[in-house]
Amino acid sequence: MSKDFIERPHQNEKDGAIAYVQNLLKQAREDRRNEDVDKLENLVHLLNTKKYGLVWEEHTELVEEEMKTKIPVFVENGTKKIVGNPESEDFNFLLEGDNLHSLQLLKKTHTGKIDVIYIDPPYNTGAKNWKYNNNYIDSKDSYKHSKWISMMKSRLDCARHLLKDDGVLVCAIDENEVATLKLLLEEVFGNEFIVDIVTIIQNPRGIQGNNFSYTNEFALFVYKKNYKVIFEREVDENDIDWSPLRNWGSESLRTDAKNCFYGIKIKDEKIIGFEDVLDDDEHPTKNKYLEDGTIIVYPIDNSGIERKWRYARQTVESIWDILRATCKKNVWDIEIGKPYAPYKTVWFDKKYDANEYGTQIINSMVPHNDFDFPKSLWNVYECLYATTKEKENAVILDFFAGSGTTGHAVEMLNKLCGGNRRYILATNNAIGEKKEREFKKKFGSPEENKHEYSKYEEEFGICSSITYPRLKAVSDGYIHKKDFKEILFEKKLTQSLFKKFDLLKAEVDTIVETMEGKYDSVKTVFEDASIKVIGINKKGKPIEGIPHNIKYFKTSFVDKEEFPDVTLEYELLNYITPLVELEFGVDISNPKVQVILSEDQLDEMDESDFVENSTIFFHPEIFFDVKQERILREKKITKQEIPHYYFGKDIWS
Repeated sequence: MSKDFIERPHQNEKDGAIAYVQNLLKQAREDRRNEDVDKLENLVHLLNTKKYGLVWEEHTELVEEEMKTKIPVFVENGTKKIVGNPESEDFNFLLEGDNLHSLQLLKKTHTGKIDVIYIDPPYNTGAKNWKYNNNYIDSKDSYKHSKWISMMKSRLDCARHLLKDDGVLVCAIDENEVATLKLLLEEVFGNEFIVDIVTIIQNPRGIQGNNFSYTNEFALFVYKKNYKVIFEREVDENDIDWSPLRNWGSESLRTDAKNCFYGIKIKDEKIIGFEDVLDDDEHPTKNKYLEDGTIIVYPIDNSGIERKWRYARQTVESIWDILRATCKKNVWDIEIGKPYAPYKTVWFDKKYDANEYGTQIINSMVPHNDFDFPKSLWNVYECLYATTKEKENAVILDFFAGSGTTGHAVEMLNKLCGGNRRYILATNNAIGEKKEREFKKKFGSPEENKHEYSKYEEEFGICSSITYPRLKAVSDGYIHKKDFKEILFEKKLTQSLFKKFDLLKAEVDTIVETMEGKYDSVKTVFEDASIKVIGINKKGKPIEGIPHNIKYFKTSFVDKEEFPDVTLEYELLNYITPLVELEFGVDISNPKVQVILSEDQLDEMDESDFVENSTIFFHPEIFFDVKQERILREKKITKQEIPHYYFGKDIWS
């Protein structure tokens, strides 16, 4: 630790202020200015009072101090590159290193470019699940709240710059810091943003606290006001909200929209087609019944008044799938249903179970895994579905990547919903408390055995031993190490459902019959006041991969003191390529991708070095001559100027 390092940077200022006021207090007492004594004593009391929430004792991290003398850069680990889908030129990225360093670099490449940030930071439970300045924070640390707030604020400040205008930040948290986090998010993002809290039941069994058994955690959604950023969810068939297709109220008459008055054909209780718009002189008084059993339904109300359908004839066929025929008191009518509905603020589903769909999944994907409390895959999936359902090319960032659940969820979303969403994951390579105890037992202090500790991190660190292997398993496929259950169908048993039990049984039987070949066994069970169909895969079952491409970058540093003059800028040119790859999602080893950083490099290129239908990324101060421009045109090469903010030592500092 640097001799001038101050973990609580404002502590000296505070101590100085207290000392100054105490001198004034001493003088006031000597002068017997009792009124001033009372005021000054109260001021000393206020200066010594600790408050948390929006007011906290600010701390500084070693990783922040490090950037005063060193510039973080990315270096690719080529041995961990994954090309699961060679037909695609797009890449995802795994960034190893302190996430504050990664975020500082991402500010150069992705300011205003991230669609969704999903993070699952340390919950600050006091259970030694995170470190601050190389020390585990436990329940005995009297500054645990202020250290956590300081840590989060520096990273959220960066996150705010990375989001698009219509971007969303989703932050998972539990009851320990949920109130503090909401206040902090409101402070960082300001009045332009909304902070909504969703309760997710992720442990139905409950974790016993002092008085309550905790079954839930929270997801805080942060987004700009006046933006529609949370897409609607699919609604279970029994929960669809049905309403008349026929208009009511003002401007609902036939004369208000003549192209909305036509017949809808029903047969065998199903809609089979639509008639043309009726002429003005045609006035049916009721529905028409044909000899073949077809019924023509018109938008005529019970009083015989000619009204209109909500949708014109030219568009009604596009919503055919959300219409149904109903019969009430022997009169047929048409209803429209909404298969989608806004998300509610409480999410309850078996698939959010962190044990069944978190721990069990990662145990199958990563042998000898010791990662504590991984998120349910479907918990993260649902958050991403809600925010990127209609953003098929979204870029998702997670800078507390942990076991890599976010990357897994992104690829699962692409598989199930289509699209080409890409992810950027950032995590450190720290070892867990168990492995650290094991190291100390074998070697002693990490500070005194840095070389051995570095090798230990490389083997057992979270990024190299958990995050990366999991992402590789997502791409390559894996084998279940234990029996794995998947809920295929679930419905609450309500009174109305019992009335249609024959239909329910037929639906369940169909699902069982369809799925029996896809699972080792399929069974129907009744539990939690629900009927469920569960598919069971026995251990040893291979799970098909979702092939995709990943590049692995590790944070390194350029020491400013080694390059005290203009040579620093030239040294930093060596680290431009990873930033280009990161910002544009490309692979420099692809022949159709070239990076040119100097005029000399460009002049040395022969015509044969220019690849047809490729992209050239070039330094903004490079100019192409007439001959080079001709080659680019003839070979249909795209020019992409590298942003100017990549260059210059002032920018990098």
